[in-house]
Amino acid sequence: MEYRFHAEAAPLDFFKMSMKKMYSSPLGVCNIVFFIAAVLLTVKFFSVASPLAQAFMILMCLLIPVVQPVGVYFRAKSYALAIPKDLTIGAGRDGIHVETGEKTEQVVWSKVIKVIDTGDCVVLKLEGGTGYFLFNRVLGDKRKSFIDYVNRQIG
Repeated sequence: MEYRFHAEAAPLDFFKMSMKKMYSSPLGVCNIVFFIAAVLLTVKFFSVASPLAQAFMILMCLLIPVVQPVGVYFRAKSYALAIPKDLTIGAGRDGIHVETGEKTEQVVWSKVIKVIDTGDCVVLKLEGGTGYFLFNRVLGDKRKSFIDYVNRQIG
C-alpha cells in the first residue's frame, strides 16, 4: 500500500464542511439577507407589536444564527455516526483497499470516477454514487501527494 488512512469522521468535520458550503452558495446569501431583514423589522416594530408577534420576531432573529446551525450539527452527527469507527482506507497499485472490522473490499481504479477536493476533505467518488470521505486532519501532510497519486491512477 502506498497510502493508508484510518478514516475517522467527527460530527464537527461534517458540520464545518456543511456550513462552509451553505454560506458560500446563493442560499447562504439569501440566509444573510433574511437575517438582516428580520433584525431590522424587529427593531422597527418590536415596541408596537403584540406579545405573540414579539415572540415570532425574536424567533425569526434566532432562526439563521442559532436554529439553523443546530439543525446542521444534528444532521452532521448522523452522517458521522453512519461511518464505521474502524474504517481504514488504503490506496495502492491495485486500487483502493477498504477495511472495516472483519470485512474487506478491493475497489479497482477503473471504478473510481473522480477525486473531489472540497478544501475540507477529499472525496473518492465511485461508480454507483458511493464514495469515501477523507478529512484533512486524517490525511495530514500527505493530502496533496495523495490527491496527485489518485488522479494519476484514474487519469
